[in-house]
Amino acid sequence: MRGFYPNTQFPLEFWHIEDDELFLEALGYLPLMMDEEMRDWDKLPEGFKIAFPIFWLEDDYQFNGWTALNNAGEWLLPLAVAAYQRAGMESESKALAAALAALRNGASDDDELEAAYKSVPNEYRDDAAKYRALLKFFRENSRLFEEAI
Repeated sequence: MRGFYPNTQFPLEFWHIEDDELFLEALGYLPLMMDEEMRDWDKLPEGFKIAFPIFWLEDDYQFNGWTALNNAGEWLLPLAVAAYQRAGMESESKALAAALAALRNGASDDDELEAAYKSVPNEYRDDAAKYRALLKFFRENSRLFEEAI
């Protein structure tokens, strides 16, 4: 982030960033910073466990489109389903669960996974609605980045 915002100080405790746009961007970079920490997954505060799969998947959508569902596969989709559910975004969780079920039933084509995802009514299919809900959840629950469960 410092490359894009050279004159801005970013606290290690990014959840204290007051600017909503910068806060969401910090969340977007979180998966890139956590690769080494995955070995300590069970020790992480819950906020990181919720944010990692969500923003890993969202970042991959930006670069790879629906291939992101295949890329997430069995290792990340279950975490994303649970994370969106925990964030109170039930319809996004159900849409991802449908994609996961299709994957488990042998679907490997990106179009099949996209169709499974889109087969579920989802109020968060629109990115703007999704990011508004994510911002609201993480702002209202920033303590989750500090507390171990």
